[in-house]
Amino acid sequence: MDNLIIFIEKFHEQLLAHSFLEVKDPNGVKMPGIYIRMENPVLYILGVFNKETQQKTTNVLTAYTKQMAKVLEEMRCNHLVTLGILLSDEETEKFSVPYTDERIHGVNWRYSPSENKVFAGAGEPNRLFGIERLLFLAAKGEAVEAPLKPALKSGKPWVCITIFLLCLILLIETTLSGRGEAIIQAFGISRGGILKGEYYRFLTSMFLHSGPMHLVSNGIFLYYFGVKAEYLFGRWRFLALYLISGLCSGICSILFHDVLAIGASGAIYGVLGAMLVLTKQNGPRYTQMNYATMLLLAFTSIGFGFLDMGVDNFAHIGGFLGGILVFLIYRKYDRKNKELST
Repeated sequence: MDNLIIFIEKFHEQLLAHSFLEVKDPNGVKMPGIYIRMENPVLYILGVFNKETQQKTTNVLTAYTKQMAKVLEEMRCNHLVTLGILLSDEETEKFSVPYTDERIHGVNWRYSPSENKVFAGAGEPNRLFGIERLLFLAAKGEAVEAPLKPALKSGKPWVCITIFLLCLILLIETTLSGRGEAIIQAFGISRGGILKGEYYRFLTSMFLHSGPMHLVSNGIFLYYFGVKAEYLFGRWRFLALYLISGLCSGICSILFHDVLAIGASGAIYGVLGAMLVLTKQNGPRYTQMNYATMLLLAFTSIGFGFLDMGVDNFAHIGGFLGGILVFLIYRKYDRKNKELST
């Protein structure tokens, strides 16, 4: 019993660290074992119980599911998934949501602490939204990974400001000088130029833009994701993330799409990729967007890029993958340093 109590505490810590919220009744009293997390368009409700608390918790879980089903549209969700997890090494009666609504999906799990294994009901998934991984982490007694502390607590995002101003100055120069086409030809990314040894194009191309709308669209993404990333990672790490993503973007461009290309979008897609993985690992606390929404944004942006002949979409993909890689390297490095310091 003591081991089960410790496991429940660890699982509780893992859930809270991954943006699940404890549910409270109208009086503000916590409903033990009931958690919720919204990932538009899906609302997840989770009930955790053992044999002793099964009846009480499932009654509360069922009532809460019915309550949330009534306000599902107000929460901008169109599906509700209720997952009941029985913590037991022995099979017992299955939990079910006695509520007929095509938007509600009930899932039953029995988690065996001694086997560290999930047993799902017939025809039901045994993997759902990464919750099974949190069960396994709790069973191993893994410590909850501390939330990222922003590297910059105050001050202006000077790297993002500098990048935007440099892009703006160059756009004004190319527009007003009458030498726009020549500048783009000389400094844009191209396979021919790189093969001639003009490697500076990897850098210069990511600061040039074809027009005001091109810069504005990239500026919006830089403002929303770049500023957040700069505060989280710090100026030097953010700059490295941006430049390496831009480099990966240029490499993919010359390898798979032999055209003259310019723009900051490859580097910005790298920032988007890094923030996407961060959101998957830590929830929406840093981006104020849930993982499903960010994933949809990334894939639709890349997908629509294939429909526009004027877009170097391979550059976007290269930058996106480069940003993910840089973020994973940062995480691995930080974890290794943390282990050495302890």
